[in-house]
Amino acid sequence: IKVKGSGKDTVTVAGEEGDNPPKEEPWETPLKTTVVDVEVGEFRGHKVSVWDLLHSQYIPEENRKELLELYEAGELTLEQVKTVVSTIVTKAVTARAEQTSPVGGPGAEVTSTEAEPTPLQGD
Repeated sequence: IKVKGSGKDTVTVAGEEGDNPPKEEPWETPLKTTVVDVEVGEFRGHKVSVWDLLHSQYIPEENRKELLELYEAGELTLEQVKTVVSTIVTKAVTARAEQTSPVGGPGAEVTSTEAEPTPLQGD
């Protein structure tokens, strides 16, 4: 029961009061509290924070760093970051879906069924 971490919870709570607030920059809060509807992949049907999208597997680390730097410097607005991140995630999920299941994708399925049977019918 002690291994379960009741002591750790106490430490975490105490640590949050003294140590964690300096870690979260003021510019991070809007990214964490602004939610987006991204109707693709595992995000479909869920409200996701811009922060979570930025740190998802779909945003390459260099893009994330660049977006965060531009936002922190005031060169990008929250709305612009939201739009860029949503677009990147949507395109990445769509591209990944097409690569992993070419038969399952509506566009790929039509293309493959049209392309393959035609020579067979000609024979």
